[in-house]
Formats: sequence, structure tokens, C-alpha cells
Amino acid sequence: MFRVLVVDDDSALRLTVSSSFQERNYHVDQAADGEEALNKVMCAKYDLVLLDVNMPRMTGLEALKQIKAYDNSIIVLMLTAYSNVKDAVEAVRQGAYNYLEKPIKSEDLVSLVDRALKAHSLVRAVSLSSPALVNAGQEGKQNKGLIGSSNEMKRIFTLINKLAQVDTSVLIRGESGTGKELVAKAIHMNGPRKDERFVAVNCSAIPEALIESEFFGHEKGAFTGADGRKIGKFQYADGGTLFLDEIGDISPALQVKLLRALQEQRFTPVGANREVEVNVRIVAATNRNLEEMIKKG
Repeated sequence: MFRVLVVDDDSALRLTVSSSFQERNYHVDQAADGEEALNKVMCAKYDLVLLDVNMPRMTGLEALKQIKAYDNSIIVLMLTAYSNVKDAVEAVRQGAYNYLEKPIKSEDLVSLVDRALKAHSLVRAVSLSSPALVNAGQEGKQNKGLIGSSNEMKRIFTLINKLAQVDTSVLIRGESGTGKELVAKAIHMNGPRKDERFVAVNCSAIPEALIESEFFGHEKGAFTGADGRKIGKFQYADGGTLFLDEIGDISPALQVKLLRALQEQRFTPVGANREVEVNVRIVAATNRNLEEMIKKG
């Protein structure tokens, strides 16, 4: 049974949210502010904390820092009013899993929490310590070119098979040349989306001025040189997997838009006045230390 802590100074909201979780057989505790939440976290083991941004005595951001410092394995989801979205995005940069805007839709909350807890039950970041080898044999085909019999490679194959069966976003970390894209393809080919497109984007190879259009597409006349309507990679990969290589190279401004697209599976093309809905799985990769980048801002 998952254990969840709901933290908000609005008692009515706490009760409503707690009831939604209890219907899913989660063990639910409540706290009215950040200080009370910290006391509870130190006395019990929680899988997830739902944390409001604005609270008396201690802000959600400060509570997030102290919760993650005490136990970094706890998933933290932020709740925010529309006017405080910037604070919520900052919370994600500091280690929160995601955020939801108030007023909260029960189905959106439950869906996000379910995804977070499922991801928490698996290893979501595959760290590669040795180069991947390429082979045209049957074993290589099964894992899209990955072969190996060492304990390290067997561990990677096990992780690939587990991650392939769970439709959650995945981050692959490793040095350049260690086969991160091969791992991403293997996850795609061993999962339920294997018959759909696998679309790869090298974020570091696209000029910053064009990367939003590359992700989300654009309308004719949206900017100088936009002579026609273009479908972005998110829409092109609809139904399949989008592999974002070197995700650590994108700008903070685009990170905000990317986060929204990941959370809601919808986006607005550049120059458009309409939203596009998609169903796409994200597998990202980086050779950077994202934790250090977050600390440095």
C-alpha cells in the first residue's frame, strides 16, 4: 500500500484530495503547513507528498528543500494557483516530480499520482557505465543492437524490459558514445508502442531560435522564414516514442513548455491559436549532471 501525505492549508481541499486517494486504497495522512509536514515525514515513510506552494509559516518551496534533503526518494507533487506557476516550475527544478494548477480535477490528480508512483516502483534513470556493442545477430535484434553477457549488461537488459512495460517517461544518463539511443530504441521496441514511430531529436544540434518549432511545429507566417505550416516532432511521434537526446541543453524557457506538454500531452504550435493533443511517450537522454545544473540554476 502506498503512503501519501497531503499538505495544504485549505482543509476542504485536503479532505477532498484525501478521499480520492483513499478510494484507491492509499494510506493518506494530512498536514496543514510545511512544518507539520516535515514532522510527519520524519516520523513515517512516505512514497509521495502532495505539497501546496503557498502556505503559512513555511512556503512549499522551503518545505520541498527540507523534505528532499531528509529523504530524496520521496516523490513530491506541487499544487499551485495559476498566478504561482513560476514558483511551481522552480519547485520542479529543485526536485519536485511535477505540479498541478488549482482548481484540481480529481481525474488529472489521480492519473498523475498513479504515473508517479508506478515510475517510483522502477528504476527510471538507466546509468550506462560501459559502451554498448552493435551486432546484427538475433540477440542484437531483440535489444536493437545491444549485446553483452556481463552482469552490467544483464542488469541493463532487465531494466529495459521492465521500463518497456510501463508507459512512463524515462531518463537515460551516460557519457557520449555509450549507446543511450540504442537503449531508448530497445525500450520502444519491447513495449506496446513498438509498431508506432520512434522519433529521435538531438536537442544540442538545433539552434535555440528554432527548437520550439522543431518540438511543437509552427503555422505559416509564425516567424521570418516560416513559409508554410510545419508539424513538430511531438505530433509526428503521436502514438509512438519521442527520444530527446541531450535534453540538458535546452533553455529554461523551453523547459517550462516541455514540462507542460509532458504533463498534459497537449501543446500549442508556434503562431497558432489552437492546442494539439497527442499520445506520446518521452525517453530523454543526457551526458550532463542534471542535479548539479539544478543547484547552479
